[in-house]
Amino acid sequence: MKRILLLGLLGVVVIAGVVALMGALFNPSVHQVAPVRQGPAIESVYATGFVEAAQRRVLRAPRAAVIDTIFDGPGQRTLREGDEVRAGQPILRLRDSTLAARRATAQVEADRLAAQLAPDSPFIKAWAGRVSEASAAATDARDREKRLARQLETRNVSLDQYEAARTAATVAEQRRDALQKDFDQAVADLGAAGKAARSALDQLDAAERDDMVVAPLDGVILRLPLKAGEFAPMGAELAMVGDLRELIIESEVNEDDISRVRIGASVMIRLAGNDTEKVDGEVFEVLPDADRATKGYLVKVRFAGAKFTAQPGSQLRGSTELPGGVVPLSGMTAELGVITRRKDNALVFPRAALTPDNTVFVVRDGRAVEAKVVLGLMNFSVCEAAGGLASGDQVIITDLRALKDGARVRVKEAK
Repeated sequence: MKRILLLGLLGVVVIAGVVALMGALFNPSVHQVAPVRQGPAIESVYATGFVEAAQRRVLRAPRAAVIDTIFDGPGQRTLREGDEVRAGQPILRLRDSTLAARRATAQVEADRLAAQLAPDSPFIKAWAGRVSEASAAATDARDREKRLARQLETRNVSLDQYEAARTAATVAEQRRDALQKDFDQAVADLGAAGKAARSALDQLDAAERDDMVVAPLDGVILRLPLKAGEFAPMGAELAMVGDLRELIIESEVNEDDISRVRIGASVMIRLAGNDTEKVDGEVFEVLPDADRATKGYLVKVRFAGAKFTAQPGSQLRGSTELPGGVVPLSGMTAELGVITRRKDNALVFPRAALTPDNTVFVVRDGRAVEAKVVLGLMNFSVCEAAGGLASGDQVIITDLRALKDGARVRVKEAK
């Protein structure tokens, strides 16, 4: 009995498989098609990029530190991404627990040295008194030597007495000069120490200024990745501020293609989430040096017909609208076709119909016929058929991998 049941079940499975196989062989698959037609053929350089604020700054931590404070923004609440800021406005402050103590110590030392160098300081007065005494003694000794020199001529003193007086004068002058030199050196050393102390204060002031992170331009906070109390390694991004009134696309073009890209070239743009509306742009800058890692050149593209509309009560927050109602946003991905050549009256078909073997499937008498195409100008959406197709041919643009030459198909027009 069990054997009969097993055989019956096996038969059902075999029959189901045969039915499925017959369906696959004789039931046509459904595909979208598009016509081969006359129209403009465009050759372009393909690139990808991101929508960015034309003016933006990334603020990074000058040293490893903890975020001490994020300052208040609108409505006395803590600043957050999307808030409007003005150039010079504080955004956050880093914590340095020892900065105040180090600054106080440096200030005491600078004040001490400045006090010692004051004209009426005990230090200056003591040195000046010693030098003055030595100078007076040297003058007296030299005057005595001169008097004895005159008396030596009248033989009122001996030569030994004169020589002793001259030696004493020389020694007194040498002592005076040595004291003056030591005094000058002491003042110079104090001056150098005072300069070093003031430099240390300047460095601490600079550190204090660096700890205060301020908006570098009028704009909107695009990124504020850390919160108060979180640790920021040296060089970590603290904030990014951008002026959203002008959005551009920054893209990277491979070194093999960059020679064909020119400033002023028209650009076809496909923004993320928008596959229907045409977006145009223009190359306005090509950076002269490549990224060594990616071997690509930065190319900047300006949108055509962009219009910024500010939010009520704001000048910096708002949105940019392009012709056709397309709204680009900062950080949005974009595909670009930088136009290098154009042919206005060519035989064209959607690039989606092209297989990796440079063939297309043409619908003829309910079957998919694989045809080799001689390609002309190409971009990421349209190809020129320089040979192999005729105007009016219907080419399949969906599910190409499932097709084989001669397969039965049922078509529906692409939307």
